[in-house]
Amino acid sequence: MEKEKLVYERKDGRWEARYKKGISPEGKAIYGSVYGNSKEEVIQKRAELGFERTKEIPKFPTKLNLLILGAGSHGKNVKEIAQSLRVFTKISYLDDNQVGEDILGKCKDALDFRGEYGCAFVAIGNNKLRKKYAEFLKERNFILPNIISPAATVSPNVKLGEGIAILPQSTVNESEIGDFCILASNCLVNNDVRLGAYSHIDCGGIVLKGASVPEGTTVTCGEIYGKSAESK
Repeated sequence: MEKEKLVYERKDGRWEARYKKGISPEGKAIYGSVYGNSKEEVIQKRAELGFERTKEIPKFPTKLNLLILGAGSHGKNVKEIAQSLRVFTKISYLDDNQVGEDILGKCKDALDFRGEYGCAFVAIGNNKLRKKYAEFLKERNFILPNIISPAATVSPNVKLGEGIAILPQSTVNESEIGDFCILASNCLVNNDVRLGAYSHIDCGGIVLKGASVPEGTTVTCGEIYGKSAESK
């Protein structure tokens, strides 16, 4: 439905502007409304809520809003961390399979929300799928922040790429972490590690000192990755 068709004068003389705020369990759009005495007033009210989109995408976002691709368990963890950072004005999801009031659409719809959400994060555990959507967002000039839990221990000398998730109780010593990696809770990345992009160190996983981890590697829960482990 075109944006202009969502603004109309009611029979009682008031004006109403509708906006999409989520998807129902049946897969249908859920709309909210604002009301006022003129067309201009309701459009302004809708804009203040962050739902007014223009044909031209602004070069720089006017608000620090975050769009999370993936509303599963990892996406929920990422949202909780992002909320704890208190830097994002609004946080919403895109997801191909789940629905809800805070899920605006499917992952492929990200560009439709570029004017409202300057920042985006891929919260998908599957390494190949995460890479697919990461490249999709990079091509569309989203800001791709790192989401790092305040409860993680991260060396100030770590070299970080972009789009990285570091979850609570993880420890990251002086190392190099590639783009769009996931470092899950209670994992340990030792000194002088080179962790390739799109890798996933799961809960309790350990990467030994000096290890070079290829792109797209998964270190499973409790696994020890590195020369000492391989020599056994």
